[in-house]
Amino acid sequence: MTATNESLVAAARDSTGLATVYRALDELVDLYSLDDAAVVVDVPGFGRQVLSVGRRPLHHDERGLHAAAPGLYLEPPVDDPVLSRLMLALGTLALRHDAGAATPS
Repeated sequence: MTATNESLVAAARDSTGLATVYRALDELVDLYSLDDAAVVVDVPGFGRQVLSVGRRPLHHDERGLHAAAPGLYLEPPVDDPVLSRLMLALGTLALRHDAGAATPS
């Protein structure tokens, strides 16, 4: 198993769902030598959420991500539709997972 896979598996096992998404974004930046990465999800009950590499807040939102369609946004762009769909699914599942973990049984 590669170091990237080990890192993500450890995050999924030991952290929250959102921590796993942030770890995956960090790994993408390192793997592809990116300047920036974010995933935009729109999950019923949560609305639009923008998860940005390094958990950076989008105070000025220069890239317009608050109004962007759900998807993976990389700078520079990487054309990989499978990667985009996987990150979108991971972000959606992470929000649902963490919300379920926060709900008392």
